[in-house]
Amino acid sequence: MLAVSAVAFALPQSASTPPPSFKITNVVSGDFGKEFVATVGPKADITDSRKFCQLNLELSYSAGYSFAVYNAEYAGFADLDPGVTGTIKSNYYFSGETDQTSSATTLTGPARLSFKKQDGVDVAVWSPCSGSALFNVDASVALTPLAGSASGVLGVAKESGRLSSNLYIAWKKCEQK
Repeated sequence: MLAVSAVAFALPQSASTPPPSFKITNVVSGDFGKEFVATVGPKADITDSRKFCQLNLELSYSAGYSFAVYNAEYAGFADLDPGVTGTIKSNYYFSGETDQTSSATTLTGPARLSFKKQDGVDVAVWSPCSGSALFNVDASVALTPLAGSASGVLGVAKESGRLSSNLYIAWKKCEQK
């Protein structure tokens, strides 16, 4: 289960000044068990090859401002045999809006490592200017191939028993009509 303290928002030095108020008013997250870890191999169940997590954040901020995620940072671990490929991907979007953006990292075996990754998003998707939004993060870890003798494990690391990810956001003032 993700927790409020597991998501941090940061402001880049080059971004505009944030609004006078910004807070996370509610967090709703899907339960994906104790681990956010995908596995493949001769003894692994096919359902273990991909794991999903959805996080929904109710946000409150000063009306007349908008923000967009521009970078995502996360840590994890991989133990991949030759021929095994792992992908960590997150999609970001606002409820009621059609636009979304994503960040992704691919690791190819052989690899046995702990990692910390920072990935830019495809395109900026700006929040509504209304002062509130439901911000959604759909995250997945996945491994291929699903059959064969090669094995692999890919997971997002925990800090203090919680999954951790940093989302970097940029602010802008909305145009007055």
